[in-house]
Amino acid sequence: MIVRSLREIENTDRHLRSASGTWESKRLILARERVGFSLHETVLYAGTETSMWYANHVEAVLCVEGEAELTDEETGETHWISPGTLYLLDGHERHTLRPKTDFRCVCVFNPPVTGREDHDENGVYPLLTETEEG
Repeated sequence: MIVRSLREIENTDRHLRSASGTWESKRLILARERVGFSLHETVLYAGTETSMWYANHVEAVLCVEGEAELTDEETGETHWISPGTLYLLDGHERHTLRPKTDFRCVCVFNPPVTGREDHDENGVYPLLTETEEG
């Protein structure tokens, strides 16, 4: 059994801040736990814009605080995301989030991330494996 709090992982290798400065993420469950998914609490900052494309992962996102506009960059369709709303990127959709307020969400990734990923120039997380984690 694993019991872990957000507070205890602050400022550890499980607490990532994006190179772009638009978000931070606390990775509660990572690939090293070997449970088949990773679980994160992520905050995207108000007034920013983050374009992403999970070409190697499926992501489910549940908004727990704040509001953001989500744009499916492949169709142009937009959605208003607020607390209690979930979106699932089951087709590896290119998407952009524009938080109107700080936007806190719980995210699940499959395959699980290692905790060292950051979006590349295309908004993609590389597919890292346990062996590469060290």
